[in-house]
Amino acid sequence: MLVAMLADREFTTEEIARMCGVSRPAVVEWIRRGLLVSRTTEGGHRRVPRRDLALFLEAHGYALPRSVERRRPLVFLVDDERTFRGAVAEALGDDYELRGFAFGPELLVACGVAQPDVVVVDLRMPGVCAPQLLEALGSAEPLQDTLRVALATADEELLLARRCGAQLAVLKRDLPTLRAQLDALVVSAQRRTGGASVGVNGFHPAETS
Repeated sequence: MLVAMLADREFTTEEIARMCGVSRPAVVEWIRRGLLVSRTTEGGHRRVPRRDLALFLEAHGYALPRSVERRRPLVFLVDDERTFRGAVAEALGDDYELRGFAFGPELLVACGVAQPDVVVVDLRMPGVCAPQLLEALGSAEPLQDTLRVALATADEELLLARRCGAQLAVLKRDLPTLRAQLDALVVSAQRRTGGASVGVNGFHPAETS
């Protein structure tokens, strides 16, 4: 099911090594000993499903990182209209965890702390240069794996949003299509990164085992 694909992240041995403060060969050894469940990609790389990693970490006394604990893609919606934020929440449904923000310092702080999977930005907000916000989100190191989505009012804004780093731009009048387009974007991003994270820009060092 699509919902399962969205929620079931997979992690590389390199990521798990960083979480646990051990070497990557140590993680490989856990897998070889059957302590940690994994699958092998067509390219020969090991990937550990989120559920299995969570069980392993809990069983061995490790704290669960947000990326492992999270069961649904986390979406930050930046829009100054409470009513429209409600409409977006309805369009996305329960398979996404949605948090709404009016633009302000609390948004950037929250992004740094929670590292959302997706940030949706309304291109027309009073007193806010939304294109610059998109560019700033794209250049922030903690958000390199975060997908950026723009909500536009006019057709000519779609190209501008793309130029400013949005991987998806949707007209507000087409809001009912947002869920399907976002599903496709998230799944495509998972496939390009080997399923290791939801974000489209995820990069993982080459693995030899």
